[in-house]
Amino acid sequence: MAALDWEAVRVVASAALVTAMGLCALGGTGLAALLWRHGRALPGTRPLAAFLLLVGGWSVGLLIPGRFGAALMALAPLGGALFVHVAAALTGRAGRNIRWAYAVGAVAALIALLGGTGRFLPWPGAGTLFRYEGAGLVAGAATVALAAAGHAMLVAARSTADGVRRRQLTSVLLSSALGLLSVSGLAFPVFGIEAYPWPLLLLPVYLVVLAYAVLRYRLMAVNRWAVRAVCWGLLVALAALVSALSAGFAAERAGAPFLWTAAALLGGLGLAGPLRRLADRIVYPGGEVTADDLARWRRELQEAGDEAALAATAERLLGERLALADPTDLDTFDLERAPPGPRRVAGVLAELVAQARDDLDRRRSFAERQRLAELGALAATVAHDLRNPMNIIAMAVADAAPDTRGEVRIQLARMDALVRDLLDYAKPWRVEATDVDLADTLSQLGGEVATDISPDLSLRADAGRLRQALANLLDNARAAGGRVLLTAERRPDGVVVDVCDDGPGIPAEIRASLFQPFVSRSQGGTGLGLAIVAKVMAAHGGSVSLAQRPGWSTCVRLRFPS
Repeated sequence: MAALDWEAVRVVASAALVTAMGLCALGGTGLAALLWRHGRALPGTRPLAAFLLLVGGWSVGLLIPGRFGAALMALAPLGGALFVHVAAALTGRAGRNIRWAYAVGAVAALIALLGGTGRFLPWPGAGTLFRYEGAGLVAGAATVALAAAGHAMLVAARSTADGVRRRQLTSVLLSSALGLLSVSGLAFPVFGIEAYPWPLLLLPVYLVVLAYAVLRYRLMAVNRWAVRAVCWGLLVALAALVSALSAGFAAERAGAPFLWTAAALLGGLGLAGPLRRLADRIVYPGGEVTADDLARWRRELQEAGDEAALAATAERLLGERLALADPTDLDTFDLERAPPGPRRVAGVLAELVAQARDDLDRRRSFAERQRLAELGALAATVAHDLRNPMNIIAMAVADAAPDTRGEVRIQLARMDALVRDLLDYAKPWRVEATDVDLADTLSQLGGEVATDISPDLSLRADAGRLRQALANLLDNARAAGGRVLLTAERRPDGVVVDVCDDGPGIPAEIRASLFQPFVSRSQGGTGLGLAIVAKVMAAHGGSVSLAQRPGWSTCVRLRFPS
């Protein structure tokens, strides 16, 4: 075997350091952008993004010998201050005064910039390497002191934490140990250790590990990104291993390591599937969901007949998958702070539940349309078959006593109203929304009604259907006896209209089904008035419900979307 070409090895080693610093710069910038965009609501994410961006910029300084590179190296104390901020946020101390950390970092960086941070020296295997000197040693000492303060916070919090919180702090501390090891390469020139600064090659890995350690329990977007990162990391590691093993052939075959690296990358693409599954297991331990799981969950969720059954089935499936002894333990299981595996399982199950809920809504809508079609056909038949006998009855009692004629007219009018409401409820109709003045609409209905309507209030509604709904509600309120009140106000989510009375109230046994057909709060009602109101509101994309107002026994609330 030919002797090793040390010149080729030095070239590869120098290129490896340049590549590592370039990856660190790109990785720091990319991670900072990802966290800034997706993690704004999470404590510590913004300072973590700034820290990653600064480390990326600091790594660029190593690649640019000269004043600009030295200036970037002087910013290291600011990175230490940002790390203190991240540690304070993770340990719940972000509300305390941590300005001292930024003050120390800023002063140390300024001293280094004014007094000289250090200089770049030729270094074995690295081409050039930066050495902190003079005022730069102050910056280095301040960075070490700030890093120690941040780690002290993490260690103190870990000693009192337990469960998921303890595991998170442990993972952050382990990632920090990797960070300390990686930057120890810069101590080689300071202490005169003339060796290749191999720890610096770990710096890009440190950034990824730190971001994942901080956010693995809180930000699923990072976890999804981490699967891709781990997958490509494994592929690059495979290529690097092959390249290193082939370095011995450099003397005989120019460019052999690079050819072997390219071959390893191309070959690794064929291993994308296994690498993806391996990355999945690394990032989401315990979060594997098989095709059989998906099929069984989808089947059992589809069998749920209503929302309550769907929620109960989802809780049972999640409890079984998380190996909880009792599914009701989910009430005390903090999923937001759970490891990424259980959170991923919950996320997959939530998507299936959403699909099952959509399917349930479609089935319910189809059944409702079918029921209304049948009801419409029945109503048309009943109206046709009843009106002739009703006319005959009206003529038959023409010579009866006045009391008898009056009673028959009342009952015939009631039957006619029932048939009319039934036809109106069963037939399909659409609303044509326009800007409607509520006070003007109310004045067209007549009758004495106390009002409390916001000045110049208007809403988007079908004028005819709005009058119909209000008329039904006001008729019900007047029939209950006592005072009647109509209030209306605009809220951020739309317009709310309340129709209230101080009658006897709604019986408890019909409150849940009050807005369904043939349910009435009064003996003389048809049972379709409130059902028509519900249909009017549904057609407007709004809702109707019972509400509470002090001093009133019954309030029906119409909510129109904005």
